[in-house]
Amino acid sequence: MTSIRQLPLSRLGHLVPPLVDDAALVALVTLAGDPPWAAKAAWDIARIAARDGRRVALVDLCLETPALHEIAGLHATEGIVDAFEYGVSLNKAAHEVTGVFIIPAGSETAHPAEVYAHARWPKLQAGFRSEGALLLALLPLTGLAQLSAAPDGVLVLAPEGVGPEFTLPRDVPLLGVVRDRWLPSSPRISPPVMTVPVTDEPRRGLRLALAALVVAALAVGGWALLARARESGFLVPPPLPAPASAPAPAHSSPLPAPTHATIPKADTLGWTIQLAAYASLDKALAHADRLAADAGVSALVTPVPQSGNGPVWYRVLAGSYATRAAAGTARAALWHRGMAGEGVGDLLLAPYSYHAPAGASLDSLRRRGLPAVRWSTGVILLGAFEGPEQAAYTQAALRRAGVRANLLPRMGIP
Repeated sequence: MTSIRQLPLSRLGHLVPPLVDDAALVALVTLAGDPPWAAKAAWDIARIAARDGRRVALVDLCLETPALHEIAGLHATEGIVDAFEYGVSLNKAAHEVTGVFIIPAGSETAHPAEVYAHARWPKLQAGFRSEGALLLALLPLTGLAQLSAAPDGVLVLAPEGVGPEFTLPRDVPLLGVVRDRWLPSSPRISPPVMTVPVTDEPRRGLRLALAALVVAALAVGGWALLARARESGFLVPPPLPAPASAPAPAHSSPLPAPTHATIPKADTLGWTIQLAAYASLDKALAHADRLAADAGVSALVTPVPQSGNGPVWYRVLAGSYATRAAAGTARAALWHRGMAGEGVGDLLLAPYSYHAPAGASLDSLRRRGLPAVRWSTGVILLGAFEGPEQAAYTQAALRRAGVRANLLPRMGIP
């Protein structure tokens, strides 16, 4: 087999657009044993393809282990199975989330092969092509073999890559393999697993234009996908509303009661760059340690539980800056140095951290399941929070571990 193009997650912002620019239907074939990883990678690809205003739909055809709806923050809802088997309109099945139209798997089906082989796939592909839009289909290798339409290309999602013996089950172009990191022989640092490719400013107003779309005629023969301009949730929760003034350091309680007097003054260095979100605390801490060692940028890890009984994601937040503009400049420097893919990194105001007590051991705190990191000043910090309410999960973890720590402004004068 000829050499396969390697697409590490940290470089998707550069590598994906030219691969899908001329395509109407691209199959995202998952070889990962981790459905949430594959779903998150697929969503990253979709958002990258849509960031310059192109209309992009992402459909979850992992019918036995669907995970896309959870990654995108959607509740269980009707999806592609309901559209193909029960006649539900795609208008109802599609949900616009951060500029991408997500079509979940929907109801369970006893006949996944019939969904893959449905006669409407070629019609959808033709409709997307006529509109200059892109349909991304997340599906297993068996689904690719049974799909009634011939994709314009295939991106394989495999966190550890594929071996030289790998072949596709049909004659379609293999565009590349999306993986966690560069090849093991590469000296580059390992990129984040759960990157969130976003841009700081709207690009030529096109992203705002997505919210104004009413009808996107993405198919022929009566198959139209309505562009619903509604946000249905994010993997990372949106910032909490900012309170009104500075908190007093809490010496007798690990968490001050939330009041209207809890915002730090302007000289607090609360701006940071969210580079990734992991489902594993160990992976998040490893990424933070690499940033400190290889890039000289201190980073914090923040546990953020999802609503209800959802999983906990561990944000990796790099640096501490006085203003949003300063954080943006630092993010651009990370892109230039290859420490993060271009377009990767949310600017976030998260001015609060837990300060570990003097004499605490970093290794001991980590063994207790706490997101402890050594900051550039030598102190041990745990998390960076947008407000005291967001720190409740970490506060409970500290109590379970028997560790007293104060929630204080991260840097500067409180």
